Amino acid sequence: MAGLGCLVRQRPRGGTGMSAFAAQWLDLREPADRRARNADLLATVARHFSDHAQIAVTDLGCGTGAMMRTLAPRLPARQSWRLVDQDTGLLDAVEQRCREMPPAMAWQPHQADLQEDLEAVMALPADLVTISALLDLTSIAWLERLAEAAATHQRPVYATLTYNGRIACEPADPFDAQVACAFDAHQRRDKGFGHASGPLASTQAIEQLAARRFIVRQADADWVLDDSERALQAELVQGWYQAACEEDVLDRQKLDGWLARRLAAVRAGRTRLTVGHCDIWAYPPAPRSRSSSRS
Repeated sequence: MAGLGCLVRQRPRGGTGMSAFAAQWLDLREPADRRARNADLLATVARHFSDHAQIAVTDLGCGTGAMMRTLAPRLPARQSWRLVDQDTGLLDAVEQRCREMPPAMAWQPHQADLQEDLEAVMALPADLVTISALLDLTSIAWLERLAEAAATHQRPVYATLTYNGRIACEPADPFDAQVACAFDAHQRRDKGFGHASGPLASTQAIEQLAARRFIVRQADADWVLDDSERALQAELVQGWYQAACEEDVLDRQKLDGWLARRLAAVRAGRTRLTVGHCDIWAYPPAPRSRSSSRS
């Protein structure tokens, strides 16, 4: 999975789909993702497993394996990862990008359609389930299924970089708010999981997990992009423009003018973009001991 709707392009389930574009997009955003992941929450996750001799992780919507590259150095040395994605082209890309992983680590690609196969994947043995830049593409029904499967199998969940609807552009443009509104409407289109939750996904996921007695922590994990990341800025601006065009609710001449002004500012190195994301860490309560259950 590629997050932010793979900008706005919807990939078909299964096969290589838009693998080439998705891999390029994931490579482009990986440095921003790495900086944005909330450091305190990441440290909390690492501490949770610090006394484990080994750990098994299932990564849902793994893309090119960025979550594994980020999290693995912070977990016990002996690790096994199950990298799950619907796109076999992205799974092939993992092989190219993860050749330097430590010898104590084992990982295997697992092709699955997370709309059809979620419960089966969640039933596979794991100490931790990870998710990155995926939840905002899914639906409330899918989030409920995820929480129910996590509760059934007592799987802790670490879900990062869920888009939450906060966008700020500097310098500001009078048309920014209208474009952002159109983009958020586009984010709620079906991305392969039913009517997408879009910017409501993190709130809905937290509610579903908390309703099943999970202990849940959340933290901001915003992208803050300055002029050193002009390529990513330009891709975002063009993605927002394309989404607004597809929504077809804005005056096209005004929208074209907005795009021209935004791209000119990016090229001139005068742009700072903030895109809001949320990180979530949720784990089931410790089972009650027999003595406490009798009291």
